[in-house]
Amino acid sequence: MTTRLAIEPQKASFRDLTPAAEALLDGGVIVGPTQSFYAFMALADKPQALERVAQLKAGRALDQPFLLLIDSIPRAACYARETNGSAKLLMDHFWPGLLTLLFTGHNGLHPLLLGKANTVGLRVEGLTLIRQLIRMVDRGVTGTSANAHQAAPPTTADEVLANFYGRIDLIIDAGPTKGLASSTIIDVSGAEPWIFRRGAIPQAELEAVCPNLRRS
Repeated sequence: MTTRLAIEPQKASFRDLTPAAEALLDGGVIVGPTQSFYAFMALADKPQALERVAQLKAGRALDQPFLLLIDSIPRAACYARETNGSAKLLMDHFWPGLLTLLFTGHNGLHPLLLGKANTVGLRVEGLTLIRQLIRMVDRGVTGTSANAHQAAPPTTADEVLANFYGRIDLIIDAGPTKGLASSTIIDVSGAEPWIFRRGAIPQAELEAVCPNLRRS
């Protein structure tokens, strides 16, 4: 059984989100909305839940790590070893928003969260209700789109349930998402930041904030 938790995004309270928080803390896998698509969400420190997400993303290469959604800039320090000046400029200007930053990850993070260069992807989610949920569980959650590898990312709860009913523990149904482009990814783990993946944020906007940004 999959619980369907219907929520009005503009009126979501901590009480409304309690079933979702409890499911995550119990080691479950849920699906919730993001600025772009519905996403699989599992806690960063629940290995079995992360492995379930990997199974649900059938066909995804194991060397493609899952990014983590966080609720605030200070929480980045829980997963990133250090933050340089370029990263701070980008975080201050584009978070919350559709910018994922790749930092050198802390030792001990699950392999499904780490890239080949030991990087971890972090993004402060723009939806208030998801930031509320992250505050409730007090740790980052995965934010990979709720679809099998190479399938179309879902923008409604019905799309998710058509494919994953009974395979996820709960879905937060907050209505259709905006279906925006995927987040831009910038690697800030080295001395010179560079665009790892183009996405929702125009390059000109990024370069205006971070002039030393190198193109991929």
